[in-house]
Amino acid sequence: MRKWFVIAPLLLSLTGTGTGFAAPADQPGVTVTVNGRLVNFDVQPVNDQGTVYVPLRFVADELGGMIVPGNNKAIIISKGTITLSLTAGSTAAYKNQQPFTLAAAPRLVNGRMLVPLRVLSEVFDAMVTYANGQVAIKQEESVQPAGPGITGNSVGNLNNWGLYAADNEWVYFNNPQDSGRLYKQKKDGTELQKLSDDEYAAYINLVDGKLYYTGDNNKLFSMNTDGSDRTMLRDFAIGKNLVSVADDWIYFTQGNSSMNKPLYRMKTDGSSRTVLEQYGVSSLAVYGGKIYYTIDFSKLFVMDLNGSHKKKLLDGGYITNIVMKDDIMYFNFKENLYTMNLDGTGLTRISGLNGKEINLSGNYLYFSNYSEYSKKLYRLNLTDYTSEKLGDDKTLYIHIVDNKLYYLNAVTNRFVELDIE
Repeated sequence: MRKWFVIAPLLLSLTGTGTGFAAPADQPGVTVTVNGRLVNFDVQPVNDQGTVYVPLRFVADELGGMIVPGNNKAIIISKGTITLSLTAGSTAAYKNQQPFTLAAAPRLVNGRMLVPLRVLSEVFDAMVTYANGQVAIKQEESVQPAGPGITGNSVGNLNNWGLYAADNEWVYFNNPQDSGRLYKQKKDGTELQKLSDDEYAAYINLVDGKLYYTGDNNKLFSMNTDGSDRTMLRDFAIGKNLVSVADDWIYFTQGNSSMNKPLYRMKTDGSSRTVLEQYGVSSLAVYGGKIYYTIDFSKLFVMDLNGSHKKKLLDGGYITNIVMKDDIMYFNFKENLYTMNLDGTGLTRISGLNGKEINLSGNYLYFSNYSEYSKKLYRLNLTDYTSEKLGDDKTLYIHIVDNKLYYLNAVTNRFVELDIE
């Protein structure tokens, strides 16, 4: 249920469609916080005769919405399954193509669309309060249950292209000695078997006896664990695509760019495809009933599995390689290693090393140390944050299955297996 609270007579009609307006001299300036974070604007919010207007783009960015400019001073805001069309100077609007009337018309000021506060509740499921020149915008907390019972692979493995996955008996993996085709082998090292002729298998997920993977020039397949019933679910066509499977849903990126692309989800049979995020998603972690993702490696968001309750957790620098343990996330931020609570609080730098290819097992964070040209394998103790070097190979694609760590030696192009605690 959407909530709308305003402490002041904010919804008075406002006439005129000029490109600028100013608050009376005796009125204080308006400040805006979104989920407790102060927002800085290049065009300031105003209270004009009792109606508070805020620059839409800045607030939408904090709340995870997408804005697309239209024609003739029009703009389209979208978030999840909700789309709102607005035009500067007009109270006529469309929500999911259904017409309705705004209490006050949006305004253009120095190229920015300023909108009445109520617009925010229409799209962003936001609770808005206003008093004494201070606007507080807060998204409703999710009431979604704890999350997926079965995930197809670990977040750390999928961050490293998902080249390894396992069940109780078998390890399923990309074999670089056979053009990256999908193989399986028993955990004791016996009974090596090729499952598919699709080259460059990646994003391997295993759920309820089904394998999901990409291969054969960037297509998405499902297959039984014995190699039978191979079915193509999608043809991605272009570039790298992230794939994570949780319960009976597949979360994936697809689009026309070679790298960062919009995020979708669909059923594991390929039906019910829905867009969740229209901006370019650069990393993806499905964990604990939530989706954590970055946009263009610079902004970290969280949302529910159906795309609702989007919230920005962090921005302001390079963000990548996110892994989780309990209620904590670990990641590379501004080329250092950081930790942060899953709700976005408690950001803490834990190492000055530029750790990438990050994976997590037990009380250790494993990573390739990009602070060194040779990118050696390191691990970080999560109790005292001390680090140690584990080897001298140039290390890529760190995967962990049970008590085994696998990494690609970039010089020999072979995977190395290590026993870990």
